[in-house]
Amino acid sequence: MIHPARRTLVALAALAFMGVGASAYATQSADTAGEDSMPYAVEDFPPGLQVLSWNMCGPQRATWNCQGTGTPEDKVGVITGQVAVNRVEAALLQEVCEDDLTLLMNRLGTGWNKTFAPYQWSQDGKKTNSRCGEDTGRADRIGTAIVVKGQISDAKTHPLTQPTTGLHSPFQCATATASNTRLCSVHASRRGVNPDHPDWDYRDDQLAEIKAVVNAHPRVVFGGDFNALPPHDPNNTTAWVWPAGLYANTAGAPGYEECDQNNATGTIRPTHASGAKIDYIFSSLPKNWCTVTTTPHSDHRVLIESVKTG
Repeated sequence: MIHPARRTLVALAALAFMGVGASAYATQSADTAGEDSMPYAVEDFPPGLQVLSWNMCGPQRATWNCQGTGTPEDKVGVITGQVAVNRVEAALLQEVCEDDLTLLMNRLGTGWNKTFAPYQWSQDGKKTNSRCGEDTGRADRIGTAIVVKGQISDAKTHPLTQPTTGLHSPFQCATATASNTRLCSVHASRRGVNPDHPDWDYRDDQLAEIKAVVNAHPRVVFGGDFNALPPHDPNNTTAWVWPAGLYANTAGAPGYEECDQNNATGTIRPTHASGAKIDYIFSSLPKNWCTVTTTPHSDHRVLIESVKTG
């Protein structure tokens, strides 16, 4: 683990990356570091690919319950801080406003690339793009994104089972060409997404469809907001939405190991302000380490997994 003095130096380097002076360290460190970030000194980082997943809670809309989670600059600063401190090289983002994504790409600079897919509202099958603003005047779209340091290729949005009336959340994938790793950003529908049929659940179909897509790639990292408790959580009354062979919750089980799981006990840390674990990163590649980082700039925590790509 990194020593406290070295931790301060690394955090200050992150602030320099963001153009923040050292005097701001005390107020910025909670966002750039977080409760479990910086697991290694810079010189001790094992080789691999660091992938971040975060539901940014971007929209300035009361109906999305993101009030009081900070400005676009605040949210972008969380990501650029993790790029500087934890050497993040790929980000799987949900609920990101398109203009804020542009701001992020400007902050990251040349050499980074992105793909974006909007949320859509379906009214009896007629779909319109969801906007970031409601009464704020913002008309930019809100969606999910994959952001990569280096080139990306074969970006695709894959169809999922969706409600005839209700919010459609995109599922998209792209390949980070430098490591030849397929990356996918997930945002599964919450139960009750269809206002005409609030008891209908689309997650079982969606997770099965996601599994079919990721299974086609031998080198894959997929993460995001699954809107579902882990299948082994004793409080989960809808564990049936998880298809067999997706969540390998014991050592040697078929499926994918989750970033923050302990195969001996199955215990994992919450990722949402409600105290629930609903955000995940899964990978077919061996894990170096995982962090779960608290930030005041979303109702979701930030997950980062380092995977071995060699």
